Amino acid sequence: MCGDIWAWCSTEAEPGRDELKGSAFTSPFFRCTPSTRNDAGADLYDDDTGFRTVTPAETMRALLNMQR
Repeated sequence: MCGDIWAWCSTEAEPGRDELKGSAFTSPFFRCTPSTRNDAGADLYDDDTGFRTVTPAETMRALLNMQR
């Protein structure tokens, strides 16, 4: 889970700054590891920072079956 975007985490790195993990397509290759950390203020708006969503496989199957 690295190399696409810096992923926002719910962890505060320091007051007013949230943790980012994973690096992004704009990062140097040596920083492309899931354990790479960064931080940013909540008002950051950038093309290489975002979030990932996760859902159980059963839920996704049910949603896909509803569309048929």
